[in-house]
Amino acid sequence: MRGQRIGTTSPQLPDADHKLLPTLHNFTYDADSYVTDASSTSALEFDLSLFMEGITGITFGTQCARLRDGDWDIWNNGTGQWASSGVPCRFVNGWNHVTLTFQRQSNNDTLYQTIALNGTTNTIDREYPPGKAPAVWWGLAANYQMDSDGAGNPMKTYVDNLSVTYQ
Repeated sequence: MRGQRIGTTSPQLPDADHKLLPTLHNFTYDADSYVTDASSTSALEFDLSLFMEGITGITFGTQCARLRDGDWDIWNNGTGQWASSGVPCRFVNGWNHVTLTFQRQSNNDTLYQTIALNGTTNTIDREYPPGKAPAVWWGLAANYQMDSDGAGNPMKTYVDNLSVTYQ
C-alpha cells in the first residue's frame, strides 16, 4: 500500500463488504525519517492500525523515545500502555531508515516481529492481545508522529518514502 488506504468508503481500496481486511496478516512499515535535532525530539512514533469486525482495534505502535539513547517501545493493545522492547534506538541527525514487520495472528493478537533502524535489524517476537474499537470503525491506517521535548522547544522532522506492504 503506497499512498492508499483500505476502508469502507476508500476510493483507492474500498472494502465496503468487509472481506479484504480480515484476509491480511503480514505487514511491513518502511520509511525514511529526517531528524534535524535528535536532542530536542522526545519521540518518533511509527504506527499501523487496523479496525474491523466492530470489536477489534489493533495498533502496531512503535516509538523511539529519547532518540539518541533510548529504547524502542511497542504498544500493548491489551493494557493500552507502552512496553519497552529492550531494543535500542539511536537516530542520527539526518536521514534514518526504519523498517518494521508485524503479524496479525489468527486470533487477532499482535505479533511484533522485527525493528530495523539504519541497517541494523533486531528481533522483537512479542505478542499482545487486540484492543477494542467502536463498531463503525473499519479500515487500515498508517501514522507518523513526532513529539517535542518537555520544554516545547521547536523541532522539525520529515518523513519520506513511507510505504506499507501487506499480504
